[in-house]
Amino acid sequence: MLASTVTPRQARSNVEAWFMYFGIEDVPSWITDKSIDTWVFWIAFVGVGVWGTHLYMRSNIVKGKLSIVIHEGEPWVQVDPGLDRWQAAQTGGSWYRYRIALVNSDDSTLRNVEVKLASLEKMPQSFHAIGSHLQLRHDRAGTTTFNVYPTKDPQCKDAMFVDVFSFFVGPAGCTFLRVTSLPEDTNPYIPVDKYDVKIMATSESGEMAIADVAFIPGPGQMPDFRLLKMQSFPGR
Repeated sequence: MLASTVTPRQARSNVEAWFMYFGIEDVPSWITDKSIDTWVFWIAFVGVGVWGTHLYMRSNIVKGKLSIVIHEGEPWVQVDPGLDRWQAAQTGGSWYRYRIALVNSDDSTLRNVEVKLASLEKMPQSFHAIGSHLQLRHDRAGTTTFNVYPTKDPQCKDAMFVDVFSFFVGPAGCTFLRVTSLPEDTNPYIPVDKYDVKIMATSESGEMAIADVAFIPGPGQMPDFRLLKMQSFPGR
C-alpha cells in the first residue's frame, strides 16, 4: 500500500519507480500505467483486511474454553436399553444414542450451558425441532441448562454428554431414527438418511462452541457419527 502511494524517483507510476529503484528497468507495460497504483493499493488493502480477520478468528478459537468433541465408541455411541423398552422387547432390537461431548478446558466451571439444534440439512416435513434444546445424557426431566465442570480426563470421559440422535435397529433390517430434542414426546421419527447437523452450545458468560456434525448410515453396518468442523469462541 505504501509503495503505491510514494515514489523514490520520477516514473510513470509509483510501482514502476520501485521496480527501477531495485534495479529492474525492463518492466511490463501494464506496470507503467498510472492506474496500477490504484489497483495495488486496494488489493493490498483487502489483503490486510482478510489477514487481520484470520488472525482475529484464530485467536478466538485458541482462547475458547468450551468445545465440542466426538470420539469413537462409548459413551459417544451407546446402547440405551431403558428407552422404549416395550418396543425394543416386542421387536427384539436395541436403541442407540449418538452423542456429543462438551469439554471445558478451563479450571473454572462454565455455568448455565445450553445446547441447541441450530440446523438440519435435508430437513423432513413436519420437523419442528430447529432451535430446540438437545437432551442431556440419561436425563428424563427435560433439563435445558446445566453446568460444565473442568474436563480433566485425556479421553474426555468426564465431559458433559448431550444426545443428538436416537437410532433403533431391529431384526431383518428394521430401523428408526429421531432427533433427541426437547420436549422428547414431540419428536417424530425421520427417515434413516445422511444428515448434516449444526449444534450450538452457549454459557451464561458468553462462551460459545459451534459444531458441524454428520450422521452417515451405511448398508449392513451401524451409522457413522462424525465431527466435521468445530469453532470455539471466548466469553466475557
